[in-house]
Amino acid sequence: MLQKIADRKRKARLSRHTRLGHRGLALAGAGAALVTLVSGAPASAAGNGGCTNIQQGLGLLCARWDGQSHTYIDTIQGSFTSTLGVGNPRIHVRILDGQNREMFSRDRSWGGNRRDEVARFDVTVLMPRAASRVCASLYEGGGLVDTACAPVYF
Repeated sequence: MLQKIADRKRKARLSRHTRLGHRGLALAGAGAALVTLVSGAPASAAGNGGCTNIQQGLGLLCARWDGQSHTYIDTIQGSFTSTLGVGNPRIHVRILDGQNREMFSRDRSWGGNRRDEVARFDVTVLMPRAASRVCASLYEGGGLVDTACAPVYF
């Protein structure tokens, strides 16, 4: 008797969790589109990246890098996408070593309210120590919004 009740409860729970209504399918499709948007880098890219949500999930801040080794990084990049926009944004992109010491940095700023910007920089020097991560910080009107980092590994 207890076994039958347990089986019925398990069946009801499984069918309730595996069913998707029309609304569920629409949300699943939107989620797949968002994943495709976020993971826009091709699988064969030599660099790596890391992203973080900004503005309560209405935007995305990313840091990316491309390189040959821990001491030879080709390019670094910081980018953001925002539904609300960011007023007078500035992106500060830097390469850090294992002790969080900055070895190379560049920044770019824009005027007005921006929704989607990319700051890409060529790295023109050999790193004095092994790079540990690349970080991009986003500032809005001089105040820090958030920071995204990507680990450097080969």
